[in-house]
Amino acid sequence: MRPTDADLPYKPTTQHPPEGLDFWELFDFFWVRGFGNIQHDDGTWKPWTAASLETALDGSPDKRSIENWRSQANMPSPANLHKLSWIIAGEDRVARTAWYEALVAARMSEKRKEQAASKSAPEQHLVDLQNQQPKRYSFSPMVWAAGALALGGLAVGAWVAFSGASSPAVQNIRICDAPYFDDDKNDCTQHVSVFVEGVDEVFLSFDFEGVPNGTPFDRWWIHNGERVAGRTSFNDEAWPGYTFWRPGVLQVGQYVVRIVVDGEVFTQTFFVQPEGFTEDE
Repeated sequence: MRPTDADLPYKPTTQHPPEGLDFWELFDFFWVRGFGNIQHDDGTWKPWTAASLETALDGSPDKRSIENWRSQANMPSPANLHKLSWIIAGEDRVARTAWYEALVAARMSEKRKEQAASKSAPEQHLVDLQNQQPKRYSFSPMVWAAGALALGGLAVGAWVAFSGASSPAVQNIRICDAPYFDDDKNDCTQHVSVFVEGVDEVFLSFDFEGVPNGTPFDRWWIHNGERVAGRTSFNDEAWPGYTFWRPGVLQVGQYVVRIVVDGEVFTQTFFVQPEGFTEDE
């Protein structure tokens, strides 16, 4: 992932993670103390910022994702926790493993708490409704029979709709550059089909339909029929329907973005034209 520790300004720690902290407390412990960051003259670490951690991670994940971690809007994926363990402890395998295992375990615990909270909310709502003691009504056998038939019809309709559900899909694939990228929503506000030569960063946003959380997917960047970049990710909070590509200056030609999920392929096309072109040309 990185050159040897001696070749870098970053200074990993040999300190092991403290026990008894939840995920966000552990992440804050690493962040504030700056483990693995550049050191002050007195040997203490500089606290991390989203920009400095993005640099240490070579831009992947980017600053927006890291800011979402810091604000607790999203949790780092296990793959990104593996990267962080390298940042924290470098070549010290024992310390690195300790940090990775602690972070992953704390993440799993946090996820379980979130799931428990989401399940308890509707249960509490039912208790509240029961405590309201609504009026009771009696119905004739014929009314009960009519209601049962109606419910049966709804159940059959729901089963038919479910059984006929389409396979996983990727929709609203859009390519854009910074002026058309909404940083708050992580979304291209419109698809840009033609760029002028010299563009060095493009964004990709899309919507998953029927793709379960955690499902792996590939995204390929193809230039004039040749694959020039590719990456495998997972449908999780780390990349909620967007990514970016910074290959340097994009060469003139046709580009195809290909997203592959569960064997299905979805594409979007854009072009880079020589500087000075006009739409009439």
